[in-house]
Amino acid sequence: MLECDLVLKGGVTSGVVYPQAIVEVARKYRLRNVGGTSAGAIAAAVAAAAEYRRQSSPGIDDFSGFDATAAIAKELGEDLLGLFQPSPPLAGVFAIGIELLGAEKKHRAWRVARTVARVFPWHFAVPAAVTVMLVVFAAPTENWALMALGTLLGTLMLFGSLAWSLGRTVLQTLPRHDFGICSGLSQPGFAKDSASPTAALTEWLADKIDVVAGRDPSGTPLTVGELEAKGVRVAAVTTDLSSRRPYELPLKSRHHFFSKAEFELLFPKRVIDYLVEGQEPLSGASPPDLFQLKVGAEFPVILVARMSLSFPGLIRAVPLYRFDDQLPAEGGDRGRVRRCLFSDGGISSNFPIHFFDTFLPRRPTFGITLTDWNAARHREIRVFLPKRWRQSTDLPIAPIVGLGDFAGSILQTAREWQDTLQSLLPGYAERIVEVRLDPEKEGGLNLTMSKGTIENLVEYGRQAGTTLTSQFDFDEHRWRRALSLLPELETTLRGFATSHASRPDGADPDALTYAAILGEYEPRSYENPAPWRETVLAPFASALADIGTAAQDRLGCTPVETVVEGTVPAVDSTIRLMAATDRAPRRSTEG
Repeated sequence: MLECDLVLKGGVTSGVVYPQAIVEVARKYRLRNVGGTSAGAIAAAVAAAAEYRRQSSPGIDDFSGFDATAAIAKELGEDLLGLFQPSPPLAGVFAIGIELLGAEKKHRAWRVARTVARVFPWHFAVPAAVTVMLVVFAAPTENWALMALGTLLGTLMLFGSLAWSLGRTVLQTLPRHDFGICSGLSQPGFAKDSASPTAALTEWLADKIDVVAGRDPSGTPLTVGELEAKGVRVAAVTTDLSSRRPYELPLKSRHHFFSKAEFELLFPKRVIDYLVEGQEPLSGASPPDLFQLKVGAEFPVILVARMSLSFPGLIRAVPLYRFDDQLPAEGGDRGRVRRCLFSDGGISSNFPIHFFDTFLPRRPTFGITLTDWNAARHREIRVFLPKRWRQSTDLPIAPIVGLGDFAGSILQTAREWQDTLQSLLPGYAERIVEVRLDPEKEGGLNLTMSKGTIENLVEYGRQAGTTLTSQFDFDEHRWRRALSLLPELETTLRGFATSHASRPDGADPDALTYAAILGEYEPRSYENPAPWRETVLAPFASALADIGTAAQDRLGCTPVETVVEGTVPAVDSTIRLMAATDRAPRRSTEG
């Protein structure tokens, strides 16, 4: 069976698109690596579980995991809003937000006002009473000024008290809940049975992953190691706001701890039991219930999804702890333990199309991205797979009129520019299918989408999957990918050759070249035996430099003798060493 990788963009409720898209791709391809961000991470976790079930079955044609994946869309159509259950102190703000962000525009102002009155009844009652008393007092004498004063005073009291209450909720209560209205667990007034439509998001998802995988949803949660044992890998992005950096999930190094009490607010009991099994709390730490977070193969798949989906304001961030090695060790090592908040992966990379990337891929890495539909620009085309790569200037121009547009564009550009430009390159663009959603009523934060709207999104997902499986040409893709890579590689090696034979700019004539540095220099760090440097390191660098020198010498020849001068894409790209997000920083051993 053909193999593929799959990367899914974040988008909160836009993720309804993904189940059917995954199913269609899986009909033709075995899923090897699946990744995503936010809602894309949830879909990736479910897809990995379905492929795990297929690979665990006696017959490789077992499609039951993917049948269960397809059924998820129908479940979401029944009660999507029920998955998002607000913590009681924030339920009022949640109700107001639902009306503000709801897909139905008709009578929105009236619905918001009615909800505000229901949430804050006393804020209406007192100003109304003051207004009525002053009007009644002034009416017999027809004191219009006093009546106007009463109306004005009541209005000021109303808006002032509402602003005070909302401000206190946002500035005090929300931070105490780690900046999320919903924890992901069932709240008072909602059913707690995760098999019912009203189970909260994390409970529902934890059980759904195991059900799709063909496992007992009351047992030990599915782990990354169990997936890998069947040749399946899942990956996602999360953002450590405290350290101001992204991480690739699953975490791989043992730097982080979790508070059992805090995790009990976020994850089902069976997940907590698994995480603390066989461990003792970190002695002398504060809080006193810190346990080492299991990493690598032991990392639960539900954590991959939940740590990536922590949409700021809506879903509570996930707290972990680690040693802050920049602090002095006064009072002992335990005094350097600090709390880190892990929020939505989309803050760092909302469409990590770089996942699973190699210079010359042996299987396609499909991407499904979510974009805004515009009637004038796209007409009726909701699903689109480019036939060729696009220039970096070939992007829609969004109007920036008001302050909201301006602020939104700043945030959108800061978090998505790298993913956007990467997606335009040849060797990338033609394997990424766009699903275009109406931002007014489809996906995003539209938690109250109608059943019909959800069914439309499911159909867009089906079309996206079939488009990839029917229109993608892997041989043509490999040709374009090679033509995108090799000219840049040749250009990089030409620069490498020049630097390899050069002394530092402005240095004395006796300064060492890079060739001498690698073979003769006596380093003060990362010391290696002289034979290794002379027979391995230096010759390897020299061989690369020879390729670059030869390419430089052949420039301008007729006929063409260099890759870069052939008929190749004029791409906006470069090759450079970049930091990876899948490794935590090691403790410093140097002063």
